[in-house]
Amino acid sequence: MTEQAVAGHSLLGTFVVPVAQALRQQGVDPVELVGQVGLDLAKAANPDWRVSQASFNELLRCSIEATGDEAFGLVAAEQLQPQVLHSLGLAWLASDTVYDGLRRLQRFGRLVATGLEPRLEEEGDSVRLILGYDPGSAGVVPASRDYAVGIVNRMCRLTLGEFLAPVSVALQRPLPSQPERWEYLLSSKVIFDAPCNCITWYRADIMEPLVTGDPALARINDEHTAAFLDSFVARTTTREVVDKIVERLPDGPPGQQQIADALHMSNRTLQRKLQAEGTSFTDLLQDTRMQLAGKYLRSPGRSVVETAYLLGFSEPSTFSRAFKRWAGKSPAEYRDAVATPARG
Repeated sequence: MTEQAVAGHSLLGTFVVPVAQALRQQGVDPVELVGQVGLDLAKAANPDWRVSQASFNELLRCSIEATGDEAFGLVAAEQLQPQVLHSLGLAWLASDTVYDGLRRLQRFGRLVATGLEPRLEEEGDSVRLILGYDPGSAGVVPASRDYAVGIVNRMCRLTLGEFLAPVSVALQRPLPSQPERWEYLLSSKVIFDAPCNCITWYRADIMEPLVTGDPALARINDEHTAAFLDSFVARTTTREVVDKIVERLPDGPPGQQQIADALHMSNRTLQRKLQAEGTSFTDLLQDTRMQLAGKYLRSPGRSVVETAYLLGFSEPSTFSRAFKRWAGKSPAEYRDAVATPARG
C-alpha cells in the first residue's frame, strides 16, 4: 500500500498531545520534533484540527528514533486524557459499563480515526474488540497499532476507576526485541504477528455497572435525536423512517432498501407509504441531515468534524460543501452566526 493511500485517512489532531507529553517526559523537545514532521502543536487547541495518518505515522517513527524506545506507542497512550477524544471520551467516561463505552467506540470509531473500523464480538464468557483497519490504511507503522490498543486499554481503566486487565492482547505487528515490555504496559499476555489487532476481556469484568455512570451525559446524542424527532416528524411511517436514518447515519447514509429491511417491509411498500404521506426517502434523508446539522452545530463544544461524522459524511470537506448548499454558508460561519446573533 502506498504512502499516498495512507494519507487519505485522518485522525483527531489531539492525538498528538499524548505523544508530545511522552516526548517531554523522555527529555525530547516535543515542539521541535512535531514541527519536523510538518505539524503545529499549537493547533491542538482547535477541536476541528485533524492530521493525516501518514503524518502521524511519521511522528511516531521520529519519536521512536529520538527516544530509542521501541514501545513508545504504548508509552504515549498512557498519557492520554479523555478530553483527547472530545465528546466521545467524556461520554465513554460516563458510560453505564466499560462494555457500554466500548460500544460507543464501535459506533463512532471513524470519528476519531477514519481508517479505524472497531468491531465487538462476544463468545462464551469473553468479549473482544477487534481494531480493524480500512484497506487504505494498510501502511500504518507498528507503533500506530500499539498506540491504538494502548488508548483503548487506557480508557477502559479510566472508565472503571480501578485496575482492569485484559485476558489477552493480539497485535498485528512484528515481535519486538523486548516483548515483556508490552506485557508489562498492557498488563496482559500479548500475541505478536497476529492476523488482527484484538483485545479480549472477561465479560463479567466489563459488564459490571459503574457508580460513575451518567446516562444523561453519555447519551447526549440520543437527547438531540429525541428532540429532533418531536419537533420535525409527525406522521407514523415517516417517523419510523427518520428514526432508522438517524440511528444509522454515523455508519454512513443508509439506502432505502436498508431502511425497508429494518422496518420489515418491501422497498415498494415503503415507497408507496411515504408517497401517500407526501414525501420520499431521498427527501427524508436530506431533510434529516439538514435538521440534525443545525442542531449539532448549535450544541456548544461539538466540532464541525464531529458533526460531519455523526451525519455519515466520510470527510469533513464533503459535509462543508453539502451544508453550504443547504444553508448558504459554511458550517463554521453558521455556528459563528448562531453564537453571535446580529443586533437589531
